[in-house]
Amino acid sequence: MHPFVRKVKEYIDKHQLIKAGDRLLVACSGGADSLALLYVINNLKEIYHVEIGIVHADHQLRGEESAEDSRFVERIAASLQIPFYAAALEVPKRVAAEGGNVQVICREERYSFFEKTMKNFQYTKLVLGHHADDQIESVLMSLARGSNSSSITGIPRTRSFSEGHIIRPFLCVTKKEIFEFIHFSELSFRHDPSNDKHTYTRNRIRHTIVPLLREENPNISDSIRTFVEKQKQDDDFLQSMALKKYEQLVTVDHEGIFLLDTKCFKEVPIALQRRVILLLLKYLYNNSEILLNDHLIDSILATCNKDDGNIVIHLPQDYFLVRHYNKVQFSSGKQQPIVTRSVVEEDCWINIGAGYSIYLTRNLTNALSGEKWFVQLENGSLPLSIRPREEGDRIQIKGMISPKKVSRVFIDEKVTAQERVEWPLLVTSKNEIIAVIGLRYGERFSKKFSSQNYVLYITRD
Repeated sequence: MHPFVRKVKEYIDKHQLIKAGDRLLVACSGGADSLALLYVINNLKEIYHVEIGIVHADHQLRGEESAEDSRFVERIAASLQIPFYAAALEVPKRVAAEGGNVQVICREERYSFFEKTMKNFQYTKLVLGHHADDQIESVLMSLARGSNSSSITGIPRTRSFSEGHIIRPFLCVTKKEIFEFIHFSELSFRHDPSNDKHTYTRNRIRHTIVPLLREENPNISDSIRTFVEKQKQDDDFLQSMALKKYEQLVTVDHEGIFLLDTKCFKEVPIALQRRVILLLLKYLYNNSEILLNDHLIDSILATCNKDDGNIVIHLPQDYFLVRHYNKVQFSSGKQQPIVTRSVVEEDCWINIGAGYSIYLTRNLTNALSGEKWFVQLENGSLPLSIRPREEGDRIQIKGMISPKKVSRVFIDEKVTAQERVEWPLLVTSKNEIIAVIGLRYGERFSKKFSSQNYVLYITRD
Protein backbone atom coordinates (compact mmCIF):
# COMPACT_ATOMS: atom_id res chain seq x y z
CA MET A 1 0.00 0.00 0.00
CA HIS A 2 1.36 3.41 -0.99
CA PRO A 3 2.35 5.56 2.06
CA PHE A 4 -0.12 8.24 0.96
CA VAL A 5 -3.00 5.76 0.87
CA ARG A 6 -1.89 4.30 4.21
CA LYS A 7 -1.90 7.79 5.80
CA VAL A 8 -5.44 8.45 4.59
CA LYS A 9 -6.60 5.02 5.78
CA GLU A 10 -5.15 5.64 9.25
CA TYR A 11 -7.04 8.93 9.39
CA ILE A 12 -10.27 7.22 8.28
CA ASP A 13 -9.83 4.50 10.91
CA LYS A 14 -8.91 6.92 13.69
CA HIS A 15 -12.09 8.92 13.20
CA GLN A 16 -14.28 6.02 12.00
CA LEU A 17 -15.27 7.84 8.82
CA ILE A 18 -16.15 4.68 6.88
CA LYS A 19 -17.80 1.47 8.02
CA ALA A 20 -18.63 -1.79 6.28
CA GLY A 21 -21.73 -1.59 4.12
CA ASP A 22 -21.47 2.14 3.42
CA ARG A 23 -22.45 3.38 -0.01
CA LEU A 24 -20.00 6.17 -0.80
CA LEU A 25 -20.72 8.90 -3.33
CA VAL A 26 -17.38 10.50 -4.29
CA ALA A 27 -17.60 14.07 -5.61
CA CYS A 28 -15.13 14.41 -8.46
CA SER A 29 -14.55 17.61 -10.46
CA GLY A 30 -11.72 16.09 -12.46
CA GLY A 31 -9.11 18.19 -10.66
CA ALA A 32 -6.08 16.78 -8.89
CA ASP A 33 -7.59 16.71 -5.40
CA SER A 34 -10.84 14.95 -6.23
CA LEU A 35 -9.16 12.60 -8.70
CA ALA A 36 -6.65 11.48 -6.07
CA LEU A 37 -9.54 11.04 -3.63
CA LEU A 38 -11.42 8.86 -6.11
CA TYR A 39 -8.44 6.57 -6.68
CA VAL A 40 -7.68 6.25 -2.97
CA ILE A 41 -11.29 5.37 -2.11
CA ASN A 42 -11.42 2.95 -5.02
CA ASN A 43 -8.22 1.28 -3.72
CA LEU A 44 -9.75 0.93 -0.25
CA LYS A 45 -13.28 -0.17 -1.17
CA GLU A 46 -12.47 -3.90 -0.91
CA ILE A 47 -10.84 -3.43 2.49
CA TYR A 48 -13.86 -1.56 3.87
CA HIS A 49 -16.47 -3.63 1.98
CA VAL A 50 -18.22 -0.60 0.56
CA GLU A 51 -19.77 0.39 -2.75
CA ILE A 52 -18.87 3.65 -4.46
CA GLY A 53 -20.34 5.99 -7.04
CA ILE A 54 -19.05 9.17 -8.67
CA VAL A 55 -20.95 12.45 -8.83
CA HIS A 56 -19.93 15.43 -10.98
CA ALA A 57 -21.46 18.92 -11.16
CA ASP A 58 -20.98 21.16 -14.20
CA HIS A 59 -21.65 24.78 -13.20
CA GLN A 60 -21.65 25.80 -16.88
CA LEU A 61 -19.44 28.82 -16.18
CA ARG A 62 -16.65 27.85 -18.60
CA GLY A 63 -18.67 26.63 -21.58
CA GLU A 64 -17.12 23.78 -23.53
CA GLU A 65 -14.17 23.60 -21.14
CA SER A 66 -16.33 22.64 -18.16
CA ALA A 67 -18.39 20.29 -20.36
CA GLU A 68 -15.15 18.49 -21.22
CA ASP A 69 -14.42 18.20 -17.47
CA SER A 70 -17.65 16.23 -17.17
CA ARG A 71 -16.80 13.96 -20.09
CA PHE A 72 -13.31 13.42 -18.64
CA VAL A 73 -14.71 12.21 -15.29
CA GLU A 74 -17.30 10.07 -17.09
CA ARG A 75 -14.53 8.28 -18.98
CA ILE A 76 -12.68 7.60 -15.74
CA ALA A 77 -15.87 6.23 -14.15
CA ALA A 78 -16.34 3.92 -17.12
CA SER A 79 -12.73 2.69 -16.96
CA LEU A 80 -13.12 1.93 -13.24
CA GLN A 81 -16.62 0.48 -13.76
CA ILE A 82 -18.10 2.84 -11.19
CA PRO A 83 -21.65 4.31 -11.46
CA PHE A 84 -21.53 7.92 -12.67
CA TYR A 85 -24.00 10.74 -11.98
CA ALA A 86 -23.65 14.17 -13.59
CA ALA A 87 -25.72 17.30 -14.11
CA ALA A 88 -25.32 20.63 -15.89
CA LEU A 89 -26.43 23.11 -13.23
CA GLU A 90 -28.38 26.24 -14.13
CA VAL A 91 -25.94 28.58 -12.41
CA PRO A 92 -25.71 31.17 -15.26
CA LYS A 93 -29.51 31.54 -15.35
CA ARG A 94 -29.70 32.06 -11.58
CA VAL A 95 -26.89 34.60 -11.63
CA ALA A 96 -28.58 36.51 -14.48
CA ALA A 97 -31.96 36.46 -12.72
CA GLU A 98 -30.86 37.06 -9.13
CA GLY A 99 -27.41 38.59 -9.24
CA GLY A 100 -25.56 37.94 -6.00
CA ASN A 101 -22.45 35.96 -5.16
CA VAL A 102 -21.59 33.48 -7.91
CA GLN A 103 -19.67 31.21 -5.52
CA VAL A 104 -22.62 31.02 -3.14
CA ILE A 105 -25.01 30.14 -5.98
CA CYS A 106 -22.59 27.48 -7.25
CA ARG A 107 -22.40 25.93 -3.81
CA GLU A 108 -26.18 25.93 -3.33
CA GLU A 109 -26.80 24.32 -6.72
CA ARG A 110 -23.97 21.81 -6.31
CA TYR A 111 -25.00 20.61 -2.87
CA SER A 112 -28.66 20.45 -3.90
CA PHE A 113 -27.68 18.11 -6.75
CA PHE A 114 -25.48 16.03 -4.42
CA GLU A 115 -28.34 15.69 -1.94
CA LYS A 116 -30.84 14.56 -4.60
CA THR A 117 -28.36 12.02 -5.96
CA MET A 118 -27.75 10.57 -2.49
CA LYS A 119 -31.48 10.21 -1.84
CA ASN A 120 -32.36 8.85 -5.27
CA PHE A 121 -29.64 6.20 -5.28
CA GLN A 122 -29.44 5.41 -1.53
CA TYR A 123 -25.89 6.58 -0.85
CA THR A 124 -25.05 6.93 2.83
CA LYS A 125 -22.02 9.22 2.64
CA LEU A 126 -20.82 12.00 0.37
CA VAL A 127 -17.00 11.97 0.13
CA LEU A 128 -15.34 15.35 -0.50
CA GLY A 129 -11.71 16.14 -1.30
CA HIS A 130 -10.98 19.06 1.05
CA HIS A 131 -7.40 18.75 2.28
CA ALA A 132 -5.09 20.25 4.92
CA ASP A 133 -4.28 23.33 2.82
CA ASP A 134 -8.01 24.02 2.43
CA GLN A 135 -8.24 23.89 6.21
CA ILE A 136 -5.56 26.58 6.55
CA GLU A 137 -7.44 28.81 4.10
CA SER A 138 -10.77 28.29 5.88
CA VAL A 139 -9.34 29.18 9.29
CA LEU A 140 -7.71 32.32 7.90
CA MET A 141 -10.93 33.31 6.09
CA SER A 142 -12.92 32.90 9.31
CA LEU A 143 -10.44 35.09 11.18
CA ALA A 144 -10.36 37.71 8.43
CA ARG A 145 -14.11 37.93 7.88
CA GLY A 146 -15.26 37.29 11.40
CA SER A 147 -17.44 34.35 12.36
CA ASN A 148 -20.81 33.95 14.07
CA SER A 149 -19.50 30.80 15.65
CA SER A 150 -18.15 30.96 19.19
CA SER A 151 -14.95 29.22 18.09
CA ILE A 152 -12.95 28.65 14.91
CA THR A 153 -13.47 24.97 14.11
CA GLY A 154 -12.61 25.07 10.40
CA ILE A 155 -13.86 22.49 7.91
CA PRO A 156 -15.45 19.56 9.78
CA ARG A 157 -14.16 16.10 8.98
CA THR A 158 -17.78 14.88 9.06
CA ARG A 159 -21.25 16.36 9.34
CA SER A 160 -24.84 15.37 8.71
CA PHE A 161 -26.04 15.79 5.15
CA SER A 162 -29.13 14.60 3.27
CA GLU A 163 -30.07 11.27 4.88
CA GLY A 164 -26.46 10.46 5.74
CA HIS A 165 -23.17 12.31 6.22
CA ILE A 166 -20.41 14.21 4.49
CA ILE A 167 -16.90 12.87 5.15
CA ARG A 168 -13.53 14.43 4.27
CA PRO A 169 -10.74 11.81 4.44
CA PHE A 170 -8.13 14.16 2.90
CA LEU A 171 -7.99 16.68 5.76
CA CYS A 172 -4.87 14.83 6.94
CA VAL A 173 -2.87 15.41 3.73
CA THR A 174 -1.45 18.50 2.04
CA LYS A 175 -1.71 19.67 -1.55
CA LYS A 176 1.94 18.78 -2.02
CA GLU A 177 1.34 15.20 -0.87
CA ILE A 178 -1.64 14.94 -3.22
CA PHE A 179 0.44 16.01 -6.22
CA GLU A 180 3.19 13.58 -5.26
CA PHE A 181 0.62 10.75 -5.25
CA ILE A 182 -0.85 11.95 -8.57
CA HIS A 183 2.60 11.95 -10.21
CA PHE A 184 3.56 8.60 -8.70
CA SER A 185 0.32 7.06 -9.99
CA GLU A 186 0.78 8.77 -13.38
CA LEU A 187 -2.74 10.16 -13.28
CA SER A 188 -3.86 12.93 -15.60
CA PHE A 189 -6.28 15.55 -14.30
CA ARG A 190 -8.18 18.65 -15.36
CA HIS A 191 -7.19 22.18 -14.33
CA ASP A 192 -9.76 24.88 -13.54
CA PRO A 193 -8.17 28.26 -14.44
CA SER A 194 -10.57 30.11 -12.13
CA ASN A 195 -8.53 28.71 -9.23
CA ASP A 196 -5.60 30.85 -10.39
CA LYS A 197 -7.50 34.15 -10.29
CA HIS A 198 -7.21 36.54 -7.35
CA THR A 199 -10.87 37.56 -7.71
CA TYR A 200 -11.92 35.30 -4.84
CA THR A 201 -10.79 35.68 -1.23
CA ARG A 202 -9.83 32.02 -0.90
CA ASN A 203 -7.56 32.22 -3.95
CA ARG A 204 -5.81 35.35 -2.63
CA ILE A 205 -5.17 33.64 0.69
CA ARG A 206 -4.00 30.47 -1.09
CA HIS A 207 -1.53 32.22 -3.37
CA THR A 208 -0.22 35.00 -1.11
CA ILE A 209 -0.66 34.30 2.62
CA VAL A 210 -0.28 30.52 2.87
CA PRO A 211 3.15 30.49 1.15
CA LEU A 212 4.38 33.07 3.69
CA LEU A 213 3.12 30.93 6.56
CA ARG A 214 4.94 27.93 5.13
CA GLU A 215 8.16 29.94 5.09
CA GLU A 216 7.70 30.62 8.81
CA ASN A 217 6.59 27.09 9.61
CA PRO A 218 6.92 24.28 7.03
CA ASN A 219 4.57 22.19 9.20
CA ILE A 220 1.82 24.82 9.33
CA SER A 221 -0.75 22.28 8.02
CA ASP A 222 -0.14 20.02 11.02
CA SER A 223 -0.27 22.99 13.39
CA ILE A 224 -3.60 24.18 11.98
CA ARG A 225 -5.03 20.65 12.01
CA THR A 226 -4.07 20.22 15.68
CA PHE A 227 -5.51 23.65 16.50
CA VAL A 228 -8.80 22.86 14.76
CA GLU A 229 -9.13 19.45 16.42
CA LYS A 230 -8.60 20.95 19.88
CA GLN A 231 -11.06 23.73 19.11
CA LYS A 232 -13.60 21.14 17.99
CA GLN A 233 -13.17 19.11 21.16
CA ASP A 234 -13.65 22.20 23.33
CA ASP A 235 -16.58 23.38 21.23
CA ASP A 236 -18.34 20.00 21.40
CA PHE A 237 -18.11 20.08 25.20
CA LEU A 238 -19.33 23.67 25.48
CA GLN A 239 -22.14 23.02 22.98
CA SER A 240 -23.39 20.10 25.08
CA MET A 241 -23.42 22.36 28.15
CA ALA A 242 -25.10 25.14 26.17
CA LEU A 243 -27.85 22.77 25.04
CA LYS A 244 -28.61 21.89 28.66
CA LYS A 245 -28.73 25.60 29.58
CA TYR A 246 -30.92 26.31 26.57
CA GLU A 247 -33.44 23.71 27.74
CA GLN A 248 -33.45 25.33 31.19
CA LEU A 249 -33.69 28.96 30.05
CA VAL A 250 -35.78 28.97 26.88
CA THR A 251 -39.46 28.14 26.51
CA VAL A 252 -41.55 28.11 23.34
CA ASP A 253 -45.27 28.89 23.57
CA HIS A 254 -48.07 27.48 21.42
CA GLU A 255 -47.61 30.28 18.86
CA GLY A 256 -43.94 29.46 18.34
CA ILE A 257 -42.69 32.47 20.33
CA PHE A 258 -39.32 31.88 22.04
CA LEU A 259 -39.14 33.31 25.59
CA LEU A 260 -35.99 33.85 27.66
CA ASP A 261 -35.83 34.77 31.36
CA THR A 262 -32.99 37.29 31.73
CA LYS A 263 -32.67 36.89 35.50
CA CYS A 264 -31.41 33.34 35.08
CA PHE A 265 -29.59 34.07 31.82
CA LYS A 266 -27.39 36.71 33.52
CA GLU A 267 -25.95 34.05 35.82
CA VAL A 268 -24.67 31.94 32.91
CA PRO A 269 -20.99 32.31 31.85
CA ILE A 270 -20.58 34.43 28.71
CA ALA A 271 -19.12 31.49 26.72
CA LEU A 272 -22.39 29.60 27.22
CA GLN A 273 -24.55 32.71 26.81
CA ARG A 274 -23.33 33.23 23.27
CA ARG A 275 -23.89 29.59 22.39
CA VAL A 276 -27.38 29.60 23.92
CA ILE A 277 -28.32 32.63 21.80
CA LEU A 278 -26.90 31.04 18.65
CA LEU A 279 -28.88 27.85 19.40
CA LEU A 280 -32.03 29.90 19.92
CA LEU A 281 -31.54 31.71 16.61
CA LYS A 282 -30.85 28.40 14.86
CA TYR A 283 -34.21 27.04 16.07
CA LEU A 284 -35.98 30.36 15.46
CA TYR A 285 -34.91 30.39 11.82
CA ASN A 286 -35.46 26.63 11.46
CA ASN A 287 -31.80 25.95 10.56
CA SER A 288 -31.88 28.25 7.52
CA GLU A 289 -28.72 30.28 6.87
CA ILE A 290 -28.97 33.90 8.01
CA LEU A 291 -26.55 36.80 8.10
CA LEU A 292 -25.88 37.73 11.71
CA ASN A 293 -22.84 39.89 12.29
CA ASP A 294 -20.91 40.07 15.54
CA HIS A 295 -22.32 43.52 16.32
CA LEU A 296 -25.89 42.18 16.23
CA ILE A 297 -24.99 39.17 18.39
CA ASP A 298 -23.31 41.49 20.90
CA SER A 299 -26.43 43.71 20.95
CA ILE A 300 -28.62 40.68 21.63
CA LEU A 301 -26.32 39.55 24.46
CA ALA A 302 -26.27 43.03 26.00
CA THR A 303 -30.07 43.18 25.87
CA CYS A 304 -30.47 39.74 27.44
CA ASN A 305 -28.12 40.69 30.27
CA LYS A 306 -30.48 43.40 31.50
CA ASP A 307 -33.82 43.01 33.19
CA ASP A 308 -35.10 46.57 33.38
CA GLY A 309 -36.84 48.69 30.79
CA ASN A 310 -37.97 47.87 27.26
CA ILE A 311 -36.16 47.50 23.98
CA VAL A 312 -36.80 46.21 20.46
CA ILE A 313 -34.09 44.85 18.13
CA HIS A 314 -34.86 44.17 14.48
CA LEU A 315 -33.51 40.81 13.30
CA PRO A 316 -33.16 39.57 9.69
CA GLN A 317 -36.21 38.37 7.73
CA ASP A 318 -38.76 40.42 9.69
CA TYR A 319 -38.01 38.88 13.07
CA PHE A 320 -37.79 40.83 16.30
CA LEU A 321 -36.30 40.65 19.75
CA VAL A 322 -38.55 42.41 22.27
CA ARG A 323 -37.48 42.83 25.89
CA HIS A 324 -39.91 43.98 28.54
CA TYR A 325 -38.04 44.04 31.85
CA ASN A 326 -36.88 40.49 32.64
CA LYS A 327 -38.68 38.82 29.73
CA VAL A 328 -37.17 38.58 26.24
CA GLN A 329 -39.20 37.43 23.27
CA PHE A 330 -37.89 36.26 19.89
CA SER A 331 -40.60 36.09 17.23
CA SER A 332 -41.68 37.10 13.76
CA GLY A 333 -43.17 40.53 13.12
CA LYS A 334 -46.59 38.93 12.68
CA GLN A 335 -46.71 37.80 16.29
CA GLN A 336 -47.75 39.93 19.24
CA PRO A 337 -45.08 41.22 21.63
CA ILE A 338 -44.90 40.20 25.25
CA VAL A 339 -47.50 41.98 27.34
CA THR A 340 -46.38 41.99 30.96
CA ARG A 341 -46.85 44.35 33.85
CA SER A 342 -44.24 45.87 36.08
CA VAL A 343 -45.56 47.30 39.36
CA VAL A 344 -44.52 50.88 40.12
CA GLU A 345 -43.01 51.01 43.59
CA GLU A 346 -43.24 54.29 45.50
CA ASP A 347 -40.34 56.51 46.56
CA CYS A 348 -37.74 55.07 44.20
CA TRP A 349 -36.53 55.74 40.66
CA ILE A 350 -37.64 53.12 38.14
CA ASN A 351 -36.30 52.70 34.59
CA ILE A 352 -39.46 52.04 32.54
CA GLY A 353 -38.04 51.83 29.01
CA ALA A 354 -37.75 54.09 25.96
CA GLY A 355 -35.15 56.03 27.95
CA TYR A 356 -37.62 57.12 30.66
CA SER A 357 -37.37 56.85 34.43
CA ILE A 358 -40.11 57.75 36.91
CA TYR A 359 -40.38 58.45 40.63
CA LEU A 360 -43.80 58.21 42.29
CA THR A 361 -44.16 59.73 45.75
CA ARG A 362 -46.66 61.27 48.16
CA ASN A 363 -44.04 63.78 49.26
CA LEU A 364 -43.35 66.94 47.29
CA THR A 365 -39.63 67.73 47.44
CA ASN A 366 -37.11 69.96 45.71
CA ALA A 367 -34.45 67.27 45.99
CA LEU A 368 -35.70 65.51 42.85
CA SER A 369 -35.16 66.73 39.31
CA GLY A 370 -37.13 66.09 36.14
CA GLU A 371 -40.55 66.93 34.77
CA LYS A 372 -43.10 67.13 37.60
CA TRP A 373 -46.78 66.15 37.53
CA PHE A 374 -49.34 66.20 40.33
CA VAL A 375 -51.78 63.30 40.17
CA GLN A 376 -54.85 62.16 42.08
CA LEU A 377 -54.89 58.43 42.84
CA GLU A 378 -57.58 56.63 44.82
CA ASN A 379 -56.79 53.43 46.71
CA GLY A 380 -58.75 51.45 44.14
CA SER A 381 -56.29 52.62 41.45
CA LEU A 382 -53.21 51.32 43.23
CA PRO A 383 -50.78 49.85 42.63
CA LEU A 384 -49.87 51.46 39.32
CA SER A 385 -48.08 49.42 36.67
CA ILE A 386 -46.07 49.94 33.50
CA ARG A 387 -46.92 47.89 30.43
CA PRO A 388 -46.49 48.13 26.63
CA ARG A 389 -49.34 48.96 24.26
CA GLU A 390 -52.15 46.50 23.58
CA GLU A 391 -54.65 46.43 20.73
CA GLY A 392 -57.52 48.89 21.32
CA ASP A 393 -55.82 50.92 24.07
CA ARG A 394 -57.38 54.34 24.78
CA ILE A 395 -56.64 57.18 27.21
CA GLN A 396 -59.03 59.81 28.62
CA ILE A 397 -57.37 63.19 28.16
CA LYS A 398 -58.60 66.32 29.97
CA GLY A 399 -60.89 68.44 27.78
CA MET A 400 -61.81 65.59 25.40
CA ILE A 401 -65.29 64.08 25.39
CA SER A 402 -64.21 60.61 24.22
CA PRO A 403 -61.08 58.63 25.07
CA LYS A 404 -58.30 58.94 22.49
CA LYS A 405 -56.73 55.91 20.84
CA VAL A 406 -53.14 55.38 21.99
CA SER A 407 -52.28 54.45 18.39
CA ARG A 408 -53.50 57.92 17.36
CA VAL A 409 -51.30 59.51 20.02
CA PHE A 410 -48.30 57.72 18.52
CA ILE A 411 -49.23 58.90 15.04
CA ASP A 412 -49.67 62.51 16.18
CA GLU A 413 -46.32 62.45 17.97
CA LYS A 414 -44.56 60.73 15.02
CA VAL A 415 -43.48 57.76 17.14
CA THR A 416 -41.89 55.08 14.94
CA ALA A 417 -43.32 51.58 14.65
CA GLN A 418 -40.32 50.20 16.52
CA GLU A 419 -40.71 52.68 19.38
CA ARG A 420 -44.44 51.99 19.71
CA VAL A 421 -43.77 48.37 20.65
CA GLU A 422 -41.72 49.38 23.70
CA TRP A 423 -43.31 52.69 24.69
CA PRO A 424 -44.30 52.63 28.41
CA LEU A 425 -47.92 53.13 29.41
CA LEU A 426 -48.86 53.95 33.01
CA VAL A 427 -51.97 52.02 34.07
CA THR A 428 -54.04 51.56 37.23
CA SER A 429 -54.71 48.28 38.97
CA LYS A 430 -57.87 48.09 36.82
CA ASN A 431 -55.77 48.40 33.60
CA GLU A 432 -57.02 51.96 32.94
CA ILE A 433 -54.40 53.92 31.00
CA ILE A 434 -53.68 57.19 32.79
CA ALA A 435 -50.51 58.24 30.94
CA VAL A 436 -48.57 57.57 27.77
CA ILE A 437 -45.30 58.51 29.39
CA GLY A 438 -43.64 61.52 27.80
CA LEU A 439 -46.50 62.09 25.33
CA ARG A 440 -49.97 62.41 26.92
CA TYR A 441 -51.23 62.51 30.50
CA GLY A 442 -54.81 61.76 31.53
CA GLU A 443 -57.37 63.89 33.33
CA ARG A 444 -55.99 62.89 36.75
CA PHE A 445 -52.77 64.84 36.07
CA SER A 446 -52.06 68.52 36.55
CA LYS A 447 -49.01 70.77 36.36
CA LYS A 448 -50.34 72.82 39.29
CA PHE A 449 -50.95 71.50 42.76
CA SER A 450 -54.44 71.75 44.24
CA SER A 451 -55.47 68.71 46.24
CA GLN A 452 -53.67 65.86 44.44
CA ASN A 453 -52.19 63.20 46.71
CA TYR A 454 -49.23 62.04 44.55
CA VAL A 455 -46.33 63.58 42.62
CA LEU A 456 -44.80 61.90 39.55
CA TYR A 457 -41.27 62.91 38.50
CA ILE A 458 -40.15 61.95 35.00
CA THR A 459 -36.67 62.04 33.43
CA ARG A 460 -35.39 60.84 30.07
CA ASP A 461 -31.84 59.86 29.14
